[in-house]
Amino acid sequence: MSAASPLPAYQRVKRYVLDRIQRGAWQEGDAIPGEEALAREFGVSRMTVNRALRELSDEQIVERVQGSGTYVAQ
Repeated sequence: MSAASPLPAYQRVKRYVLDRIQRGAWQEGDAIPGEEALAREFGVSRMTVNRALRELSDEQIVERVQGSGTYVAQ
């Protein structure tokens, strides 16, 4: 992902996760990469990834389980 994108960083992360789910790369119940891994991949802070995943959780696209990880919602 390009850092020069006009989208805010959290929106780029959010779109990436959503795209992977919609394309079927991640199926219902699958764990998605952790915040640290996504932060490294995008070159952003963990809190930026946290915001993206929190929004996806609020939209019931992913389910966050404390101490376990983030999963594609069923």
